[in-house]
Amino acid sequence: MFGHPTDNTAFAALIENYESSILKQSRKLRKAPDDRVVFTGVWYHIDFSVEPRFEPYVIHVVSNGGNVSASRYMLEMFDYDYPGEGFKGWLALEVTSPAAICNVLKSEAAKVSRVREMSHETAGFTPLQGAIWYPAGDNDENDIPIVVSKLFTVTASDQPPDYDREVFATEASHTPLHDEFSEALTEASEKIQITSRLADAFKAIWAEKASDADRQWMLREMSQTVFGVFQGELVIRAERSGPITLTDLANSSTATGSWFQVRNGDDIHEALFSAFDDDDRCQRDDVVLKERQGPAAEGAPECLLETEWIQRGPSTAVRYLAIGPEPRLSW
Repeated sequence: MFGHPTDNTAFAALIENYESSILKQSRKLRKAPDDRVVFTGVWYHIDFSVEPRFEPYVIHVVSNGGNVSASRYMLEMFDYDYPGEGFKGWLALEVTSPAAICNVLKSEAAKVSRVREMSHETAGFTPLQGAIWYPAGDNDENDIPIVVSKLFTVTASDQPPDYDREVFATEASHTPLHDEFSEALTEASEKIQITSRLADAFKAIWAEKASDADRQWMLREMSQTVFGVFQGELVIRAERSGPITLTDLANSSTATGSWFQVRNGDDIHEALFSAFDDDDRCQRDDVVLKERQGPAAEGAPECLLETEWIQRGPSTAVRYLAIGPEPRLSW
């Protein structure tokens, strides 16, 4: 994984399970007995409760002399393979010059990579996977982006993604505010400290003159970093205690999600973990979590924080729980 040998047990189990199929397909691809076949792809999780899987997207056949041939993966090597599914298709180019073609392909590749259709699963993973290769030279007209694949996991959503719909319009605009914040965030992440540049970029977006979409974008960008926002202030993420709002918890703590539990009458359902999303980060249904008193309740994990039961109907109530044994992934 990531170019290095791995002791990931889930990955080893998958390879062992499909060993005969992998070797069978490899034999078909070889042109000579000593050819080496390399399958490249992603180790992909659909949800915490679903076994991860390997999604190949390109095949390289390497000869003993070092010659390499490459092809798109369209085999049925695994049970979950659906050859040809999830690809955008052909582009109708109305330009002919290399420079113009390059610009069109770069625009289309960027558009595909911005689509953020979210899965229906609680982990919040996007069902889109694949690879878009941007060669290093930005100004060379021959350095065009090569879209290898943009796979869509059918079990993660009922509908295929709409590539013609701009999901987050503000991301496409690349405003100066966004550019400055992205650069400042990268710089601060390397130093692992809040720099003056990051503080200024944060204030420029957090200020009232910026839109809600801009703030949503910024909080999403920071969600995978050590930086966050606590009660309107830029902070380093840390463990939090109650009372605290779900929004502050999502934006400033080291927790990655919370549990949601439903009670129908006298029936209490098992609490389900869900990764923090835009709704949690943007106060769309903000609630206050307090430190738990006494042992964990029926169907609930050992969490430090929880809300009161919130009435949602005549016989239905819900509550949130946080800071507990979060599900782990097999990366």
